[in-house]
Amino acid sequence: MEVALSPALAIGLEWTSVAGNILFTYLIGREVRAGWLFGFVASMIGVVLYAGAQAWLMGALNGFYAAMGLYGWWTWGRVEVAERIRTMGSGEHALAIVVGGVATAVLFGAMKAMDLEGEHLWMEAFITAFALIATWLMSRKVLENWIYWTVGDIVAVFYNHLIGFNGYVLLMVVYIVLAVVGFLRWRRQRQRPAQE
Repeated sequence: MEVALSPALAIGLEWTSVAGNILFTYLIGREVRAGWLFGFVASMIGVVLYAGAQAWLMGALNGFYAAMGLYGWWTWGRVEVAERIRTMGSGEHALAIVVGGVATAVLFGAMKAMDLEGEHLWMEAFITAFALIATWLMSRKVLENWIYWTVGDIVAVFYNHLIGFNGYVLLMVVYIVLAVVGFLRWRRQRQRPAQE
């Protein structure tokens, strides 16, 4: 299945998605619940764009982002989650890294087994695996989600450059900057109650 878009429409959608994703990340960094809805819309656009480029795993990842946009919006609306940012212990980090590595290998193997086209399947699998982890951590208000995003986004800069999505290259660079800002802001926010 191939999604055919005119070049002008594809470019317009890509930049609309970029703007929506930047707004999503900015608002989430400021702990604004409505940010999840911008992420939902931008991710739905991403599904269409990546499907058009036959980047099936990236399209599926954007479908997951869209679902998590709704889940995050719902979760952050619950009082007990809205109140507190938490951190991970070293054991949780080790588990997340192992799960990310195994998920990368499984996703790569699945894409190969299904004969899906793509020149950069390992990168696509890595980005997807660690984005799944980062999104889940973000929805649960775990401080270190920003670190997992940064690692995946660094790989995604190169991946999107290789497949010719220059708007998404810029988006990944902006994401890296916003992830640093988000991490510092969330860490300050988490430390604030202890200082009061």
